[in-house]
Amino acid sequence: MFKKLAILIAFYITGLNAVADDSDHIASIYHKQCATCHGNAGDGQGRAGASLQPVPTNFSSEESKSRLTLKKIKSAIQLGVPGTAMVAYSRRFDEQTLDKLSHFIRQQFMDDKSIKVTRLNDEAGKAIYTKHCSACHGDNGNTAVWARNALNPAPRNFTAEQAKDELSLERMLTSVTYGRPGTAMMSFEKRLSKDEIKSVVHYIRTNFMKLGEVGSIPHSAAQNSTARSNMVDMNLPFPKGLLGNKDAGERFFQQNCFTCHGKKGDGKGPRAHFNFPKPRDFTSNESRKILNRPRLFKAISHGKSRSVMPAWATVITEQQIADIAEYVFQQFVVIEVKKKI
Repeated sequence: MFKKLAILIAFYITGLNAVADDSDHIASIYHKQCATCHGNAGDGQGRAGASLQPVPTNFSSEESKSRLTLKKIKSAIQLGVPGTAMVAYSRRFDEQTLDKLSHFIRQQFMDDKSIKVTRLNDEAGKAIYTKHCSACHGDNGNTAVWARNALNPAPRNFTAEQAKDELSLERMLTSVTYGRPGTAMMSFEKRLSKDEIKSVVHYIRTNFMKLGEVGSIPHSAAQNSTARSNMVDMNLPFPKGLLGNKDAGERFFQQNCFTCHGKKGDGKGPRAHFNFPKPRDFTSNESRKILNRPRLFKAISHGKSRSVMPAWATVITEQQIADIAEYVFQQFVVIEVKKKI
């Protein structure tokens, strides 16, 4: 009996891994076959998109969401679209793959919750948190007493306002996946699947940080986020009395930084496709709430662990870093700059 039970459990675990692997496989097909035209974000801004007429479909637009049914998407992939660069993939993919790819596009870029292949599971997230995280972060997310006293730095208190201000979704997913160098936070890349990591982050954000579901911000949470963002002083100057030169910063940015962050600062540079995590979009609402001059100076100086963002302080001067930060701040982050001298 125990032998049969073990076999059933093994089949169950294998099945769970197969689901995760299959999800990654379909995502890989999209990024290899479709993203060149339709873009990694499904917004029609792929590398080849600008040269095509008519331009590739922007799946994330409201017009596409209302017009493109699951059936129409599958038909376009299967048969192509006459008069456009969209070719037929009926000979390249079988029926099952066409179905899954169509579902992926609807789910990933058109926010069609009715056909989501995988849902964030709050119970699964709670179980993962209890098993792997609560020993240090505490049962209630406010840091276990022993860890608060024994570890330096202490594990994050998810219930604190500081955590809500600092911990973006991207940062949390990266921290759980790769760990945090210089802390007791280890990498869970080999222990948890991508869906499990999303589930535990979802559980932390909804239960301890009260920020709503991963991938969406309810109106009330958005208001709270806006209120917290007011705590970030966007008039703070650079450290050490430095004053940035925007023009000098622009020259450096457009020669070196644009390849990842894009000429428009939107994180869509020519190399962005190959980067994980993705380059910062300085024009996003999140960036505009938190990226003041000191934070930009620090990020450029020290880089970002587990990413391609280098520590520029080892290569260029502090004045040059201030110049770059000033350009990014004025050009992409703020609309009106109020300098505090």
